[in-house]
Amino acid sequence: MAYRLQIIHQDFGATALMRQLKAKLDDPTMVMADFGERMKGSTEKTFDVEGRPVRWAKLNFSTLVGWISGLKYAWTKKGRMSKKGREAWSGRKILTRTGRLRRSISYRAFRNRLEIITNVKYALFHQEGTRKMPARPFLLVQNEDWAYFINRWTEYLKTA
Repeated sequence: MAYRLQIIHQDFGATALMRQLKAKLDDPTMVMADFGERMKGSTEKTFDVEGRPVRWAKLNFSTLVGWISGLKYAWTKKGRMSKKGREAWSGRKILTRTGRLRRSISYRAFRNRLEIITNVKYALFHQEGTRKMPARPFLLVQNEDWAYFINRWTEYLKTA
């Protein structure tokens, strides 16, 4: 007795959907660019709160004195710190003396990756630290950024 097996394939539009999905996934640059904007904002927030999720190490006294000694209004004729000097001292934010590092953060979105970049040469020393300076990482993907990334990809795939 011979048995005959017949397989009937009904794709219910699955093949067309897979073609759409492949076409959409061939260039997800806009999703990467959206995440790049999100990361720029996240980095700004890190600078605002002086470190996330862990606060950055405080500035050394010598760093503060070096910074403030260049300000003529910070000192009285007797060599004491003036009221304006004390205000400048207390309002000093970490890693924002000129704001150059903070403003330099940008990104490049590609089809298969996202690069968060800076062209400031000393950025690596702040990010990873040195023997004499603690690390103050500012380029980090926070938990809420990962959640946003996952939700954004989910939305993107739903519209395929």
